[in-house]
Amino acid sequence: MNMIWKKLNSVVEEYLNPVYKKTHPVMALATVKHKNQNGYYEGIIREIIGRKGDVSISGFVDRSKLFIVKSSDGLKWKRVKELKIEGINEIIKKLSRESLDFIGLEDPDIWVENGKIHVYFSIAYKRKNKRGYFVALGHAQGSSLFNLTATKPVMIPKLSEHNKYSGFKEVAINPLEYNGYRINLCESGYHDSKRKVGVSTIVSVKAKDLSKTWKLIKTVGDPPKFKWHWCNGQLSPTFILPKKLISYKDYLVVFINGRSQSKRINNKTYYGDFETGLALFNPKTGEIPWISPEPFVADPEEKSITFTSDYLPINKNEILLYAHTDDSFIRAYKINLKELKKLIDY
Repeated sequence: MNMIWKKLNSVVEEYLNPVYKKTHPVMALATVKHKNQNGYYEGIIREIIGRKGDVSISGFVDRSKLFIVKSSDGLKWKRVKELKIEGINEIIKKLSRESLDFIGLEDPDIWVENGKIHVYFSIAYKRKNKRGYFVALGHAQGSSLFNLTATKPVMIPKLSEHNKYSGFKEVAINPLEYNGYRINLCESGYHDSKRKVGVSTIVSVKAKDLSKTWKLIKTVGDPPKFKWHWCNGQLSPTFILPKKLISYKDYLVVFINGRSQSKRINNKTYYGDFETGLALFNPKTGEIPWISPEPFVADPEEKSITFTSDYLPINKNEILLYAHTDDSFIRAYKINLKELKKLIDY
């Protein structure tokens, strides 16, 4: 028996050692899916340089920076240097308002196509005198992670529509194009005034170009409308797997993060648990017709958060899945794709 791996269920094995851990919180590992010429995988990770509050209670604030990391095997990642993006300061300044406090670049995603690296990330601001955040979906591109240039953000929220679409982040790129465009998914959100809580949603967006402005289509995942307890508080897309790894009929398979509903106790909002499940995605329409009735990944050590961010392919039947536990360190899981497909019942 391999003591480094622990079987959690028929689909998931947990790698017992954290694959990336610091004395401060780290989260949101994004990966390039192939090794570089020196035999290393490369990626980007979010590190928390300042935290105020408790991540299990609404109102906490993280301040973040992004770093380039590398790994020879996907199971031990090392920091290389802080991520530098040419022109990003001008973008940050252009988005800034007197009413907003910039808190950092967050939640990276990486997409490689036609030899070009596209990096997406949250450009996050805390609203100073009002509830919530202002979050644009930033973009940079280049020949490598060490040579990136910022473009105009692909999605920018409108402060006038904050209660409907509070921001855009956590993009999941559709690997398939139709009629010269693709429909991607990303996280947005709104404030539920009745329950006095923020709700994260999944929205579909139309992209003719990976590096230019995308068009919001609609909300395709609104948590309170789902009957499953594990995800009826918040929803966020992680990634859409390519058809060569797994698909179901005419649908692609999406990994999603879901959270049970928050609770109000003594005028404080206590978040529910974040866990990882599955969804089916129509690549032509952007619709999500099915979400798994239960999550399939929850770290045994978690207090309230298992939030998956990206993966690395191992072979045609397995992937390494990365998640941050309690917004603290990065864990890896081995996912059996044949067994995973058995969980789909639609």
